[in-house]
Amino acid sequence: MTRCHRAAVLAAVLIWATPLWGSIQGTVQDATGAIVPHARVYLLRPPHPARAATAESSGVFRFAGAGSGVCAILASAPGLSAEKLETPCDQSRPLVITLRPAALVETVVVTAERADLARSAVASSVSLWTAEELAEIQALHLLEALRYLPGVEVNQTGRHGGVTGLFVRGAESRHNLVAVDGVKINDFGGSYNFTSLPAEVAERIELTRGPQSALYGSYAIGSAVQVVTPSGLDRSDFFASAEGGNFATRRFAAGGGGRLGPLGLYGSASRFDSDGRVANDDSRIENAHLKVDSLIRGLHRLRYSGLANSNESGNPGAFGSDPAGRYRGLDPVTRTFERYNAHGFGYDGQLGRRVRERLTAALYSDRLDFRSQFGPSFSRHSRNALGSETTVLLPGRNLAIFGMEWHGERFRSTFVTDRSQRVFPVGRNIYGWFAESRLERGKWFVNLGARLEQLRLQALPPDAFGSRPPIAAATLTEIHPRVSAAWLARPTSRLHASAGTGLRPPDGFELAFTTNPALKPERTASFDAGFEQSFWDRRLAADLTWFYNRFRDQIVTLSRAQAGLSRWTSDNLANSEAKGLELSVFLRPAAGVRFRGAYTYLDTAVLRLEGSSDSVQRFFRLGQQLIRRPRHAGSWLAVWQHRRLLVQTGAVLRGRTLDAEPNGGISVGQFPNPFYATFDLGARYELGRGASVTVKLRNLLDRGYEESLGFPALGRNFTVGLHWRWARE
Repeated sequence: MTRCHRAAVLAAVLIWATPLWGSIQGTVQDATGAIVPHARVYLLRPPHPARAATAESSGVFRFAGAGSGVCAILASAPGLSAEKLETPCDQSRPLVITLRPAALVETVVVTAERADLARSAVASSVSLWTAEELAEIQALHLLEALRYLPGVEVNQTGRHGGVTGLFVRGAESRHNLVAVDGVKINDFGGSYNFTSLPAEVAERIELTRGPQSALYGSYAIGSAVQVVTPSGLDRSDFFASAEGGNFATRRFAAGGGGRLGPLGLYGSASRFDSDGRVANDDSRIENAHLKVDSLIRGLHRLRYSGLANSNESGNPGAFGSDPAGRYRGLDPVTRTFERYNAHGFGYDGQLGRRVRERLTAALYSDRLDFRSQFGPSFSRHSRNALGSETTVLLPGRNLAIFGMEWHGERFRSTFVTDRSQRVFPVGRNIYGWFAESRLERGKWFVNLGARLEQLRLQALPPDAFGSRPPIAAATLTEIHPRVSAAWLARPTSRLHASAGTGLRPPDGFELAFTTNPALKPERTASFDAGFEQSFWDRRLAADLTWFYNRFRDQIVTLSRAQAGLSRWTSDNLANSEAKGLELSVFLRPAAGVRFRGAYTYLDTAVLRLEGSSDSVQRFFRLGQQLIRRPRHAGSWLAVWQHRRLLVQTGAVLRGRTLDAEPNGGISVGQFPNPFYATFDLGARYELGRGASVTVKLRNLLDRGYEESLGFPALGRNFTVGLHWRWARE
């Protein structure tokens, strides 16, 4: 036998010879003893991944092959939660889980740390939306839910389908790592258009604020956004929906899945269309996703996850506010065509009772084509990835985690050419070696981690115009630490704090249009600390968090007056900072009534360039507010449910901001974008047999406002929908 054959046989023996330990089953009820159907139940058994199950209509849940040792059980339903229950994993006696009213439910968080943890044990600032909550607010796209989160500014260019960026705690829109089932879907350099993320693919969406490069490497400089898709091993149902409204808005979606023998299958497909406000303002977004996974003897899991997107949108230009008088009429030609797909492959396995091994591979590609009055153009982004992660359970429930990752990135564009004016690929390899320690001591939860990140940039040829000299291959190595801690002072009180660093490597245009052979990544250092308190028998919960971000080594193009600061046309010289407070409030005053609110105070400032006493990046002033970052922002969302009727209403309030001149850009000037408040109202009525009808009014008061200056948001708009869902027991 060859060495590969022997390794394959040994792996198969290890998998199938591992004993099938333990089984846990039970019933979910409320405080009155009534059955709670379709509650979400989680099984935690470090160092292994969390498992999930949906209780049947009878309230019964089951976990086969739970393993040995001690397992933790979490359970929740809308507005109801249970404290973490610890039980032997081979428990033979059925459990009874009692859910009680709670403003903030206990659930599992996977993005904040590499271990799957109960929310109360996570020290980082994390916000979460579940599939049930997304359905309640009738989110057409995931960005609708992100608007309700503290510290998050969603900026969309006008109508449905407009380009959408995320500014978290003052960071740039390119400073967010975005992943679907662990697969990074950022373009080369960090950009991502959030308008294309549909709601129906999400079992859960998690947003972790602050730099996370110690965990996830490049691009996680301001936040990490993770979309977790449903698994057929944990969920068995089928759904279909059709919605339509004014502005020729229409949306169709269908999907579902379940267990098929040893396999779990779950997938969906959707299409969204809208015509916008003016000519060439239409958009089309199509998505399809599929997850296939298999749980072998309860201890080994194989997984494939795929997401494919195709979208097209017109770009009529900025036809709203025109503060500099540069508007020249609608653009009837310019359009964007995009197709991206992401594929993830994974293995999670138990190697003995204290060791878990995770192997991952991923493929991502993004094809962007543009049509304008100047002719066609394109850009191409791709990424291949491999990873290995080992988790070891230490005495006292402590964990040690270590591993490595490789990402190979490539970028091509019509405008990035060599001396012969031929398009060539800009490429780099990113290697990361990481180690973490998760410590649990009574009421204390501490995470210590560091990552050694190495960026290897391939050589760049000179261009045809003499503006870019030949740039040799280069390697940059640096370490990014992170520490976080939480203390459960009482079951209703939690202190939390974290500190870390992050980096964003240059994008393809920054590398191709510079004379600088040593252009470095942009970096940040961040600190936060907060206090979470529950009141009124857990019916009211509030979390107040202070944060500070210092952004440095930001890439700027230098003016002639600043030429003495660097010998290059662009360099890592700019600095800025952001600090503020985030307040989250959750309230459940009565059965069927839920409320969540958020407020953010954000103070940002442009700081001086390195090597200068008073000079700042061009077109800015020393100490001025960063553009598109409001000093004050808030939101609230209320849900009332009685029998078959659910009514929800929400509001988003954003304070005054500075923004770039919409028709000429920041070189023309910066202008104020005034305060706005927008209100939504929606309702859902259950018809029976899994069918329901919905109506949603957005911008209820028909307010005129612009998230991005010059690009008017839609006025009052509505959708009416018919939905059907069938759950298999």
